[in-house]
Amino acid sequence: MTGHRIGDITIRPFDKARDSEPVRVMVGEIWGGGDDALMEKEFGVIGGRPWSEWLSQAVLAYLQADGARSFVAEQNGEVIGFCSYVIDDARKRGTVGYNGVARDHQGLGIGSVMLDFVMSGIRAEGMEYAVVLVADNEEHLPALRNYEKHGFRRFTGYHYMVQKL
Repeated sequence: MTGHRIGDITIRPFDKARDSEPVRVMVGEIWGGGDDALMEKEFGVIGGRPWSEWLSQAVLAYLQADGARSFVAEQNGEVIGFCSYVIDDARKRGTVGYNGVARDHQGLGIGSVMLDFVMSGIRAEGMEYAVVLVADNEEHLPALRNYEKHGFRRFTGYHYMVQKL
């Protein structure tokens, strides 16, 4: 999919040179309730680097991976969000990937606009199912509500368990 404009928001393909830094910063600002951040809060810095560095490295690798459909949302030339998905042709399943909205743009419907865009892409590629994995904690409630608003339903539960050795 190429660029798409909705109101004053443009969704366009992720560009490594142009978008890596804003996405890296955004990950550190918005995902303080994720597994990596919670482990660091519990046990201290792991692997000699803060959680935000580990996670932003993983997110950027995912966004650049073969097969990932990765995009950023811009408003007035500023990257304010990112979204992604992957396609499993054999199982006719699209998986909503990493996505997020800059903290100062949350609550304005941008996540919903990006999810609509992703779902349009998944449908356009002929998929019969869409799946997403989202944490079930306080920090992820806005994302969980957005997915439910878009027709996703809770299917199964997972527990992320950890043990200090």
